[in-house]
Amino acid sequence: MNILPLFLCAAWLTVPGFAAGTGVEKAALEVSARIKEKPEGVAGIFDKSLFQHISLEKLTEVLAGVYKDNGPVSSTVLVSSAAGSGHFFLDTEKGYRVPLALSLEAGSGKISGIFFGPAYRKDSSLKDVKERLAALPGRTGLLIRRLGEKPENLEAHNEDAYFAIGSGFKLYVLGTMLKERVSWEKVYRLAAEDKSLPTGRLRDWPAGSPLTAHTLAAMMISESDNTASDALISALGRRTIEADLAALGHSDPGRLKPFLKTSDMFRLKSGTAAALEYLNLEGEEKYVYLSSLSKTPLSLEGFTKSPFGVDKIEWFASPADLCRLMAYFVQKNDAKALEILALNPGLNISRENLVYAGYKGGSEPGVLSMTWLLRNKKSDWFCLSASWNNEKDNLAQSEFTGLMQTALNALGK
Repeated sequence: MNILPLFLCAAWLTVPGFAAGTGVEKAALEVSARIKEKPEGVAGIFDKSLFQHISLEKLTEVLAGVYKDNGPVSSTVLVSSAAGSGHFFLDTEKGYRVPLALSLEAGSGKISGIFFGPAYRKDSSLKDVKERLAALPGRTGLLIRRLGEKPENLEAHNEDAYFAIGSGFKLYVLGTMLKERVSWEKVYRLAAEDKSLPTGRLRDWPAGSPLTAHTLAAMMISESDNTASDALISALGRRTIEADLAALGHSDPGRLKPFLKTSDMFRLKSGTAAALEYLNLEGEEKYVYLSSLSKTPLSLEGFTKSPFGVDKIEWFASPADLCRLMAYFVQKNDAKALEILALNPGLNISRENLVYAGYKGGSEPGVLSMTWLLRNKKSDWFCLSASWNNEKDNLAQSEFTGLMQTALNALGK
């Protein structure tokens, strides 16, 4: 229940025919030259260690895919480099910019690590982002808002409609910690019953492990650790979270009742029988059912890999709800909470104008959601929140993240 990074890396270059003075710059040009319909000579530029993680066939397919989606590379632009690594932009003839990160193996001087970030339109505006998001299949929503005493919507599309937000719900757990004035130093013991399924590392920790509220919150937000979020929901109490939702800016708290743990979600979406029984219950009966369901062993194998219950069994919020929640974090101005939100910025953030970026996203079959809290050099605060739901088909994550990268770049100018 988290946005996962793309496996391969990429370098970031822009000026046509720049002088390739270093090994990593030359390597970036070699990669650019192999982004074509039928890449040739791929094996020769990569260190053999890379092929322990990805086959030559798959790597060639990825390079061809970059070409198919974005066109041939017209220029390779160096963003930054260090010993044996570099970040670049690959600008294409179709007007896209593809982030690339590379690392070299010291002995051979060949590429040992490569990552392509989501491509985005180089010169698109916020309006372009809204229009392209609205054209996606399924349901989409977007809000780009300047926060402050008099908030201003810069672009909006279905901003008051409710969407499944996946792990975006964890922002409400963090907000409740502030509302309830939980001490960051407070120590909790990890309970066996709070261990959930991935994402996250805490599920492998011994029961009884001592963890501070700060550690749990940091892992919940930056790594989307499901066990950390379930432990905090147990500690706070789901009823407490529900009671605080209105104060945190949610326009219809009933849509988040009962406030589900990730383990609840895994169990409910592991079979239609449990889901149907839950959906046919009313009010307090659902809480009783979740309590009894918690005794069922968790199984990742049973969790559906296709959209299921996206419009019925989920955490629901609108883009406007999530922006009001981000405004709450600005209002509380809790240094630790803001630091936690900024541990993982989600995508590439232009630091030329944006001095702060807090983020939480969520993803699962049929669900994508990404929300940022941003501050520029003028100390203006902004919220960018977007969701995409489709009850029928899995979603093109790269297309969605590319649009969000475009929006971030536009806000960072």
